[in-house]
Amino acid sequence: MFNINFAKQAQKDFNKLAYDIQHFINDKLKFYASQDNPLKSAKPLINIPPATHRFRVSKYRIYFYISKNIIFVERIKLRGQAYKKH
Repeated sequence: MFNINFAKQAQKDFNKLAYDIQHFINDKLKFYASQDNPLKSAKPLINIPPATHRFRVSKYRIYFYISKNIIFVERIKLRGQAYKKH
């Protein structure tokens, strides 16, 4: 079992979402955290530090890294915005 910790920006991203989407994402994160190895459901990321992996939850991408049984969520973005370079 993994714990989930939101970075400040991820919490802002989460709070901007509609309640039903927040609920859906929260349920999915709890599901991933309950797995023995949540990285089985994740894809690796390149050049988006400190996040090392991402979960796909419907049309949203959740950037995260894992350290000492904690999933640190860094960002939550729509798929169309997730990979744009700024």
